[in-house]
Amino acid sequence: MNLNLWITSLVYGLSMSGVLFLVSVGISIGFGLMRIVNMEQMVYYTFGAYMAYTIVTSTGSFLLGIIAAVAVAAALGIIVETQLLRRVYSREMMFTMVVTFSVFLIGIGIIQYIWGLDPKPVASPMETMIRIVRVKVPLYRLLIFAVAILVYIGIQLLLNRTIMGKAIRAGIENPNNVQGLGINIYKIFTIMFVIASGIAGLGGALYAPLIMVGPYMGWDMLLFAFITVILGGLGSIKGTMVSALILGQVMALGGTLWAPLAYIAPFIVMFLVILVKPTGLFGVRGTAFGFES
Repeated sequence: MNLNLWITSLVYGLSMSGVLFLVSVGISIGFGLMRIVNMEQMVYYTFGAYMAYTIVTSTGSFLLGIIAAVAVAAALGIIVETQLLRRVYSREMMFTMVVTFSVFLIGIGIIQYIWGLDPKPVASPMETMIRIVRVKVPLYRLLIFAVAILVYIGIQLLLNRTIMGKAIRAGIENPNNVQGLGINIYKIFTIMFVIASGIAGLGGALYAPLIMVGPYMGWDMLLFAFITVILGGLGSIKGTMVSALILGQVMALGGTLWAPLAYIAPFIVMFLVILVKPTGLFGVRGTAFGFES
């Protein structure tokens, strides 16, 4: 394989890593903060992609499409968290998985009703190519990765450098004590859930120009999102980013060497890591978000 193909695969892998992080971080936050496996995150991802399609088709503005995608995904997150998930936080994890998976299926049905079954193309927001070591690569794919990095930095700053972040960390360990201090921990949980939902919608909007938008696109991403979270360590934001970087390159380079590896290699990597470290790369037993007690 020549240098041109290696560099192109590397850039494609970075864009895939960015998308994986954006759609997986909500699952990581859901488990790390609320101890639920929120499988319905893929609904926000899919709605985000469809909103990008709708706005770009109507107005030609991809920026407006991104704003609409984030806003709609966040609004859906508010509805689901306040009206449903808040009632099941104390239930067993398997129960919450069934509930959130049901929301996922309902979301697919709504999408089919509104937009139909046919895949929809989204026009690329830019055709700009940049040169890396004499190889031309799409600038847009690098921008996706840059957005993911900015989102990661923003989440880390929120959790580590703000009063709300300190309240979240305290609420994970002992929510009753935090409530006793006059802090509405469940309101903070809602804010974090809405942020995670909006990020998933952002991931769907950014990925939409690279694929055909369809009602079942969430199915395709769900497995890879779970592999990303498990490989990085449940509840670890840092682990989610690192595993997204690994899996993006594994999928891109593996698919270049042999097409089926794009789907098989992530599972192989996950199994190998779990054999050595059952909690994942950065998972810690009994803690959330990778914070040591």
